[in-house]
Amino acid sequence: MTADREQIDDLERRSGRSLAGAFAFGDSTELADELLAFVERGTKRATAGSVAELLGSQEPFPEPGQCWGLLDGRGVGRYVMETSEVRIGRLASVDPAFAWDEGEYERTYEDWLEGHRRYFARQGVAEPDELEVAFERFRVVWPVADTTVWLADGVREVGIEDRPWATRFLGDRHGPGMPDDPEHPTRLPALVAERDGEPAGLLTFRPRPGGITDVVTIDEVAPSGDVRPVLEAGLARLAEQEGWMSLQPPSER
Repeated sequence: MTADREQIDDLERRSGRSLAGAFAFGDSTELADELLAFVERGTKRATAGSVAELLGSQEPFPEPGQCWGLLDGRGVGRYVMETSEVRIGRLASVDPAFAWDEGEYERTYEDWLEGHRRYFARQGVAEPDELEVAFERFRVVWPVADTTVWLADGVREVGIEDRPWATRFLGDRHGPGMPDDPEHPTRLPALVAERDGEPAGLLTFRPRPGGITDVVTIDEVAPSGDVRPVLEAGLARLAEQEGWMSLQPPSER
């Protein structure tokens, strides 16, 4: 569902933002409200759409810096998001980090891929895995801008602004990895520990179906002995929030 000009003008007046367009997630009233609830909860900060459908619409193709209105199932403007990153690739090229950032349901790679296969099949796509998709990350800028959520002392989730550093750091520590390998640390969700505003350590993890999550890597920027415990404490807090049943340390995998 996309908005008409009157709806966009109203949302621009209320938010004070210039919008490239406005839309609702999903393909039904019920799904639009369900997915918008994940935005409100703070977990959904990514979305994926068919490149062909986006190019065929009357609105501009998404690119970093654009602002978009998010509608509920009735077509009422509820949020404004700002696009942070856009990557084009096949549906099956998704990685666990993007599935986590999309923030829906189990937040696992497997759940994301199966759910999107069903979604695009409903749209008449014969081979969803081969569909060209725009993988888009965003931040919420209205009515309340995204704020940092600390999981432990100086520990938070890796955000879009951290990803270039995290990718370089993990590449240096664990090798660059293959671009199509979803298990490589550079393609996993992660937590970062900060000291005096600078990154001091990084923990990557891989949520799997059934509430079991693997801890894949734990690295300190400079050995100090105090970063690993706070990263583990942050992940334990996240596990509590997500309702995970167990965490598997690297030594047990």
